[in-house]
Formats: sequence, C-alpha cells, structure tokens
Amino acid sequence: MDRRKFLEGTGGVLASALGSALPSLAEAAAAPKYLESSLTPESLEKHKALSAEALVADVWSDAHLREFALDHFFHDTPSPEAAQEKLRRSSTMTVPDAAELLKMRERSIYAEGGRNVSALDKLALQIPEGKYGLYMDGDTQKLYLLANRGGAVEFVASFLTSTSAHWSNKPQSGGTPLGLHRLVVHHAGKLGQVLSKTDESTNRFPRVPVQSGGKTAQEPFVRSFNQAIDPAALTTDAFALWGPSTPLSRGVFIHGTNREDTLGAQYSGGCVRMTNVDAHILTGTDERGVPYIEVGALNKSGKAVRGGSPVMIYASPREKSRKAPPLKPAWEANPARNDRLKSDGLPPGFGDVTKE
Repeated sequence: MDRRKFLEGTGGVLASALGSALPSLAEAAAAPKYLESSLTPESLEKHKALSAEALVADVWSDAHLREFALDHFFHDTPSPEAAQEKLRRSSTMTVPDAAELLKMRERSIYAEGGRNVSALDKLALQIPEGKYGLYMDGDTQKLYLLANRGGAVEFVASFLTSTSAHWSNKPQSGGTPLGLHRLVVHHAGKLGQVLSKTDESTNRFPRVPVQSGGKTAQEPFVRSFNQAIDPAALTTDAFALWGPSTPLSRGVFIHGTNREDTLGAQYSGGCVRMTNVDAHILTGTDERGVPYIEVGALNKSGKAVRGGSPVMIYASPREKSRKAPPLKPAWEANPARNDRLKSDGLPPGFGDVTKE
C-alpha cells in the first residue's frame, strides 16, 4: 500500500489523530506525519532470531566462552539451537499499535517559551531521510525505533527498558538525562561481557579467556541476565549518549544489562537498560542494508558532534513531578540460582541495581 494513501485513508487514523493532538493549526501544518509500523509478525520474529543467532554463534565458536555460557546462561539449553531460542524469547521487541502511539504523542507535548511543543516532533525533525532515530518514553519505560520514510516518520518497533527513578541533567546526579542526544560511541562485546572497564569490573566479576585479534585476554563476564548474582553492569552492546548537558565523561549509555528482571521499572543509575538481544538488534540493519543506529564523531573539545543517530529522552511533566518510590533491591526478589553462585567470595551488597 502506498504510504501517503495510507496516511489519508482509514488505515491512517494514527496520522490524523497524531496531527490533531497538536496545539495549533499552524504547528500542525509544519509537524511531521507519522506511520504505523510496516513490520509483519514474521519480520519481527526474524529480527529477534537473527540477533540471538549471532550472539550464540559468537559464544559457541570459543571453547572457553562456550563452557562458561553453558554453566551460567544456558545450563538448561545445552544446544546452540536451544540457546538461540531462549535468547529470542527474552526479546521485548514489539510493534506498537495506534492507540499506544496516540497516547505517547499526546504525552510528548509540553510548554516551552510560552507555547506548546512536542518532544516527539523535535526528534522526528532530526532524523535524516531514510535513516533512524530513537525515542525514550520515560512514562512507559519504552524505547521506540523511528524511521524517516520521506514525508512521514514510521514507528518501527518498541523495546522495554529501565531508566533511573528520577530525571536529571546534572553531572553525578545518578538521574537519566532528558532532551535530545546523539549516539557517539559503540562498545561491542561478547554475550554477557562486562563493557565498563573499571576497578569494579576488574575485581568483582569472574574472568573468561577470550580470543580477539589473535590475542587472548582475561575479560570480565556476568553470570546471569535476570538474577542479582553480580553487580549491575553494561553488557554485550553499549551505546554512549552525548548531549549539550550530557558530556561523554558522564558515562550515560543505552546498553544490554544483567538486570533484565528490572525492565519496565525505574532501577538504573542513569543509563537506559535493555535486554542483551534487543541491544544487539540495534546494531543490525533493515532490509535495505541501512543501519538502525549510527555513531557520530565528537570534536576535540568534546562539545560538538558530527552525525550520530538522534535520541530523544522525554518524561511528561506529570512523570517528572512524581515522587520516586523507594526501590526494593532486586536481589531480594531474585535470589541466586544456587548456593554455589552465592558463596563465591564476593563481598556483600553488590546487588545494588542503582549503581549503573
């Protein structure tokens, strides 16, 4: 079906409804038009399967990593096919419906400089034709993949996430920053590999010999994706965010996590958590070979960026004014799988999911 006809017909209720949510006719005329996702159920599952297949193949090709993964990630799924299926099922990637998108569009409108503007429209206008951007809806803890189709913006898919319990653009605040950002760095690792190279990752995670570039290095890995056995960490794939008030040195990422059990709630220490298979999906391409995300380049001062996929992080005024509830430590609800994993010599208290 022609997309422009789709916008005008009954199947394009989303586009007309979103347009009607704008505060004035003048702004409506200049605002982007929106399309529902063109993904079929089959193509949706294919994206999940391809991501899972790539991650498992990388694990199975390394004897040490395969042994570690079978012991901790896939002890109940000992074949690569079963491991792929387990990872595929962990994906939260879905196709949002028109009603969901309409509510999100309405939430995206806020007052700025004496007039109403839309955070969603601001992002849409930053996405180059034929490319993609990301919209983080803090109210629902969902990350949306959007595509500029030329004359209209398509809501391709959504992913369940976890941000911090409060919002802040101040350094060292531990709050997820709001506003327009760009992706500037992609750290790629093996499935479950800890990507934050700090003293904590050096001392508090088990090490696995990993071959890369003809060399072998002892790399830190988590031992679970949904139980608080290890400290919260950036795992598998991590994409650094940069913004006018979010310097690279602040260390805010969209990333795979070993706290998949916290997704849908606000548990992070400022980053945007995703399942590992979903984070890896973002490293892929569409059917035309166009990458879902692109990494930009910072100038020498670190105060300007060239290129990079745009990312809007937004929370409605109601969400921002909400008093953050006290968070129950994840390890209380998700005990370690067995005593062997609990008694490995790790100091107590490393299950705090608000440290990353």
